[in-house]
Amino acid sequence: MKNIRFFTIGLLSLVTLAACSPANSGQQAKTASSSRKPIKQSSTKKSSSKPSSTSSDSTSSDDFSDRFSLDPDDGASLQYVPGAASIPEIEKLKNLHPTTGFVLRTEDGQEVGGPKERSSYDDVVAAFGQPVSSTDSANPGDGVNVWATDNGDIMAFFRNNVLTDITFRLRGGDANHQSTSSISKSDTPKTALERLGKPYTIMRSENGTSYVYKDSNGDESSFSTQGNKIFNVTSAAETKQLKKITGLDKNQ
Repeated sequence: MKNIRFFTIGLLSLVTLAACSPANSGQQAKTASSSRKPIKQSSTKKSSSKPSSTSSDSTSSDDFSDRFSLDPDDGASLQYVPGAASIPEIEKLKNLHPTTGFVLRTEDGQEVGGPKERSSYDDVVAAFGQPVSSTDSANPGDGVNVWATDNGDIMAFFRNNVLTDITFRLRGGDANHQSTSSISKSDTPKTALERLGKPYTIMRSENGTSYVYKDSNGDESSFSTQGNKIFNVTSAAETKQLKKITGLDKNQ
């Protein structure tokens, strides 16, 4: 039951990030690459475009395009997790590079935006040791694996031996009863994490890092960051709706 519950959390984090990704990302990629050579699609990586604003004042804007780009997230907000210095798994999490496995290439085969770092199954094993369970023990680099650490449980998703998403459920995080109702996208990740405290779960994907909280009623809410900006805040009510839409509420 523990792994089923953890798997549900991981899936919910993925759904949350997917739900807040820009609907016009294809148009953004097209615009960003319009001055480059003609491109063709490949199935190994995602395109890159620059944020429309690099000013620190852009954190006061509610414009999604000012906060989210197709560039990989560097996990910078992880340094602000309360107690991060005493949780070595957080630094290891920051050093990993999840990827969607999708890329746009020019006609001469070059990746648009340049090659991006990616982490393999072996990289994750080097960081956390051997997993305690796997959906495919014969081929763990193509499935879901779970690690048990001193500071919490880790679930990582792999495709073709490449890390696509990773979720860290912090030990004791469920005792911090908070919700994201007290923050907004105009806050910085540092301010939000200082205000809310230790999250219940941290999730990293190629384009963002998400922090999940659970209130005293057991309802979950979250916020997502890219670099030093918050690009999405999901309330408890919105999380419940996502669970209903995806059927994850039936796994509670």
